[in-house]
Amino acid sequence: MKVKTTLIITLLALILAVPIAAQDTGASGFVISLKNGSTIRGRTLSRDDVTGKLRLAMTEAVGGEAKSYAVIAPEDTSEIRSSASDSDSIRIRLKGGSDLRCKEFSLNGDSVAVKLGSATKVEVRWIDIESISFAQ
Repeated sequence: MKVKTTLIITLLALILAVPIAAQDTGASGFVISLKNGSTIRGRTLSRDDVTGKLRLAMTEAVGGEAKSYAVIAPEDTSEIRSSASDSDSIRIRLKGGSDLRCKEFSLNGDSVAVKLGSATKVEVRWIDIESISFAQ
């Protein structure tokens, strides 16, 4: 009887542990740190040219259309970075064909401060950016 009870308790603990582990190991993508201390994760980041607000798609349908997303004011962000994996990066495609790859960037009004190394940052104006995407 003790063996059966132990097996049932172990099985129950495993069933409860799987969803918790799935939440802790975040999917690859953008991680936006907000000034209030919270973070938001998503796969697609875009900016509305009229309002200047950021739109982060958190879940996507099969066709790539956002099922759920967050709208964030740029002044509420403290940093935007790729997920923790070493192979993940953010690709900022510039108008004219060139692009930048980085691990994180921050927003400064009408420009983006792209962190290229431990001490190197490059300022890029929003109007010069064609797209910001997540690359693996």
